[in-house]
Amino acid sequence: MIDKRLRALFDELVSNEGYVSGRRSFPRTLTPDDAVAMTAELHEELDQAAEARAHAAARMGKPLACGPGCSGCCEELVMVFQPEVLRVARWLAHPDNAAVRQRFLDAYPAWKARVGDAPAELEVAFIAGDNPAFLAKYRAQWRKRVLCAFNQDGMCTIYEVRPLVCRNAHAVGTSAHCVGDDPSGRIADRMESKQFDAWFEQVRGAVRAAHHAIGGAKQRPRSVVEAVYELVSGATMAPS
Repeated sequence: MIDKRLRALFDELVSNEGYVSGRRSFPRTLTPDDAVAMTAELHEELDQAAEARAHAAARMGKPLACGPGCSGCCEELVMVFQPEVLRVARWLAHPDNAAVRQRFLDAYPAWKARVGDAPAELEVAFIAGDNPAFLAKYRAQWRKRVLCAFNQDGMCTIYEVRPLVCRNAHAVGTSAHCVGDDPSGRIADRMESKQFDAWFEQVRGAVRAAHHAIGGAKQRPRSVVEAVYELVSGATMAPS
């Protein structure tokens, strides 16, 4: 991180597992503005690390398979915590992004009709700590091939502010196995990097801790599509 204050905030948030899990209250006030600002810088750092990982994979003869129009991962139901929801919603609230916001609002009803109660079911499984049930429901939904409401014509319309998990969706070699209903049953190959994966988990922990620190429901992720829709459709937000 460039901002030393936000770096100190990050270090504090991940200093205790209780902050991440919500079992322990963060000892001082954290504003939504700071939570979003920290998340934005973490997104940027993760992008830089992912780019370095992609170059390393290419040197090993495993070029990155992701590119414009490749949207298999955009058919996954992305669950996030409040700082990332706020970042996307604030970005959409900016006047410069009015057209993107309207396309999203127009696309939402069809998306919701297809996913039904899946987001709520995933929330329940996550809160209960039932990882097998969560993964089973997640994969079942992915196999339905429902494209994210933020994706238009194969392109992510919120790419600049997309969630952490979307920044880590990198396949190498081929993207042929990136869809949920791939008949081969194969899983897409990815570049293994213990250092990157450890950093990713730490970043995700900081965002989750920030979620709890700003008053988010304990251990409750939301579908980024549903949560952002509730914000941008229900009230006027001042751009950050």
